[in-house]
Amino acid sequence: MRFLLVLMLPFFLHAKMLEVGESVAIKTLASQHEQTFTLPKSGIWIVTWDKLTTRSANEYFKKHGMPKDVSLIVDVSQVPFGIFGMFVKPDMQKYAHPILLSFDEAYNRTLPYKEGNLTVLVVENQTLQKILFL
Repeated sequence: MRFLLVLMLPFFLHAKMLEVGESVAIKTLASQHEQTFTLPKSGIWIVTWDKLTTRSANEYFKKHGMPKDVSLIVDVSQVPFGIFGMFVKPDMQKYAHPILLSFDEAYNRTLPYKEGNLTVLVVENQTLQKILFL
């Protein structure tokens, strides 16, 4: 019986990616400066998935500033805790704008993803209105 459960585990863990028109779950996330932020029910969510897309977004916001209706979310669920604490977080702390850290792998898998791209989600009244990949 246990063997069957282990084989079925990937099916239980698989989360469906959000599509336009669907309701988004609002999460409270910590920033790189240990502040908590609740994702807005209306606004623009920019999600980065790797070192390159995160660096690109951070450099852009460092140079141009971050608008109030934009939330920068970084998927850090795959980064080992020791590596995150020793290297990733200190690097992120150099930026003044809030970088929201999402450690929740199941939640992150619901967010639309395209390899090598930033994901831009336009959310209005907790409903996904538009998905862009940059």
